[in-house]
Amino acid sequence: MIDWRLAMRLFPTLLLLLLATVTGCPARTHDKAHSGLPVCSKFGDSCEFLPGKLGSCVMRDGCTGSGPECFTCQSQH
Repeated sequence: MIDWRLAMRLFPTLLLLLLATVTGCPARTHDKAHSGLPVCSKFGDSCEFLPGKLGSCVMRDGCTGSGPECFTCQSQH
């Protein structure tokens, strides 16, 4: 037999778990500008690694191109 009191206490947690499973995680946004700082285009430029966290532009490992596709924002810490 089901203990309805326990089931009603677990319902909100199970509902949140179901929603998180169905909707998934948000897309990665490390390489996109969140503030007035531009997207990385040259080594050493300042960038925003995460909202409110500054970073520095660095070359991606193994990238052989010469354009902005070879740069990424890396945390300064």
